[in-house]
Amino acid sequence: MHAQAIEVDGLTKRYGDVTAVDDLSFTAEPGRVTGFLGPNGAGKSTTLRILVGLATATEGSATFGGRAYRDIERPAGVIGAHFEGAFHPGRSARDHLRVYAPVVGVEDSRCDEVLAMVGMADAARRRVGGYSLGMRQRLGLATALLGNPRVLVLDESANGLDPAGIKWLRSFLRAFADDGGTVLLSSHLLSEVEQTVDDVVIIAEGRLRHQSSLDELRAMTRPGVTLRSPDAVALAAFARSRFGQAATVEAANRARIAGVTAAEVGAAAFADGLEVHGLSDEGESLEELFLRLTAAAEVAR
Repeated sequence: MHAQAIEVDGLTKRYGDVTAVDDLSFTAEPGRVTGFLGPNGAGKSTTLRILVGLATATEGSATFGGRAYRDIERPAGVIGAHFEGAFHPGRSARDHLRVYAPVVGVEDSRCDEVLAMVGMADAARRRVGGYSLGMRQRLGLATALLGNPRVLVLDESANGLDPAGIKWLRSFLRAFADDGGTVLLSSHLLSEVEQTVDDVVIIAEGRLRHQSSLDELRAMTRPGVTLRSPDAVALAAFARSRFGQAATVEAANRARIAGVTAAEVGAAAFADGLEVHGLSDEGESLEELFLRLTAAAEVAR
């Protein structure tokens, strides 16, 4: 079975007077890992819940290859979803999966297969109540994989993983996508999934702020310069008079100036007679760009 694109078109969800998702449109393509990013409360979980039939849209649609989740026969064989949720603390991981196996339509042997896939074969018979958050995340992913789906919808699945766990998840999702699968992975931290995703969809307050490949997002980062001088008073006056709001005095002898190059700042410092002891290009990080894009949404509203 071939993977299908996830298509969200004009999606809106209102709860009374509160609009959780506001005319949202984006696509997640097969063979790609798409990061669905935004601050807490941005509308990510609501969107994903609508995708897999756990909530109903007020307007618009959310489909897989043009079909709504409810219209897909044996949807667990097409889409695997993981939402952070409760597990029965007294059950083992294997028993947890055995509860879902007949619903999904697979044999008990599939439970052991997916536990091995997520690196939990040795913990299969341990009670879930003793699991760390990272282990519960792996168990949630194993549950999503039970039906051998070609599309994964994962809500904050990197949350709680240690560096080794994040590296493992990155490798797993990369292999899944390279095999033609479609992955939509939500997170409130770009830095958490930066090394994992191919494409990004950024939302804030329910609205789309940006969609592109990760490389295209990187190209949007602004240049920046860190300037050091032994004359703190002159440095602050120079930065503010020459560069205004683009300048931030970070310490007594150090200023950060956004949107310029070291050559531009150096020429201005020479012209103004400012003694310079350090001048370096330090562009905007992806996380800073992410915060700028989501903050722009709040200002716009």
